[in-house]
Amino acid sequence: MKKAIGVYLLLQAVIRGGCLFLSLKSEESSLPIVVLITSVLLIAGAMYMVVLTFLDKARLRQLSRFFVVLMVVTVFNIVFMFFQPVEMIPTDSWVTGNLFDLLMAGIILFYLTRQKYYIRAKYVSNPVQPQQDNQTASGQKARPTV
Repeated sequence: MKKAIGVYLLLQAVIRGGCLFLSLKSEESSLPIVVLITSVLLIAGAMYMVVLTFLDKARLRQLSRFFVVLMVVTVFNIVFMFFQPVEMIPTDSWVTGNLFDLLMAGIILFYLTRQKYYIRAKYVSNPVQPQQDNQTASGQKARPTV
């Protein structure tokens, strides 16, 4: 499942980076510098997590922290843009983040927190034989002593 999360983060970073590039090239968009900086930091963090994921060095705690940061930054960008009198083009919503990002990050975060509670069993090739009951000479079971 970590590979699927890595692919999702890669797609998220590529789409967000492409929309950021289009937003910077467009004359219609005028995103505040705070939103641009947080978006660039999220893209860099996502790419770092993608590299860790594909090298099998990503831990559940690291992925969980990244998705918490993603949710916090997305909420910050949405609230910040709500109070700014800036007209947005459609690609700007991918740069700032949207409710879909919050929903997906919440689902993945829920999955990651639940995954650490699973028990992994190990198959043992030589099982221990159960002990036979203690029997007396008459064939009856001996009473346990207290």
